[in-house]
Amino acid sequence: MSEIRNRAERARSFETVAQEYERHRPDYPVEAVEWAAAQLGLEPGARVLDVGAGTGKLTRVLVAAGFETVAVEPGGAMLDQLRLVVPEAEAHEAPAEAIPLPDASIDAAFAAQAFHWFDRERALPELQRVLRPGGGLALLWNWWDERDPLQKELGELVGYAGHEPYREEELPAAPWFRDVGRTVVETVMESSPDALVGYLATASDYLVVSPEERERALAAVHALASKYGDRFAMPRLTYVFAFARL
Repeated sequence: MSEIRNRAERARSFETVAQEYERHRPDYPVEAVEWAAAQLGLEPGARVLDVGAGTGKLTRVLVAAGFETVAVEPGGAMLDQLRLVVPEAEAHEAPAEAIPLPDASIDAAFAAQAFHWFDRERALPELQRVLRPGGGLALLWNWWDERDPLQKELGELVGYAGHEPYREEELPAAPWFRDVGRTVVETVMESSPDALVGYLATASDYLVVSPEERERALAAVHALASKYGDRFAMPRLTYVFAFARL
């Protein structure tokens, strides 16, 4: 029970930094959405769902791709940011475990940087319910690239070294979904010590600790990143998974 409470606390911690999340979190590469759409057989005009949508980092890419997009997000502060930056999307305040949409009303569902927070025993049948027969699900995670020297050092400092953003055994499977493909999209963004600290300040591990502990940890991140200069290239990996509805 304590693990469930801890996961719930961390999942909702982003609501306290919604504006900072919108400012510092990276968007998702267009190539990742294009790959997922091809795997799921989506054409422009398809009705898609962004569940656990946050401030709309993926929502805006789905809208730009020509999809009729519905965003569902449980955090009111996060949803306020989404409505500001992606007014074209239909938006609902709700969790993945209780999606306020009719049965078989969506061609595909997407979840970006969110699936690991879901109660999968409840969310997977709910996602299957709102999907039309023949529909599919795409999961995306932006993640670190430890081939980059800075990120290799950072991983050891922060604790993500050698880890993936997902757990293989927790990915969607029968009786709800089957795996139809996976890929990794590589991109490069420009960053800085301040930008890296701003990004990590929106991570749940930093949001649920004391202010003093957070300040010490982020100061160590800034000192490490400063060794690489005022500006530096930041390679990034975006993991993308596609699943078909069973």
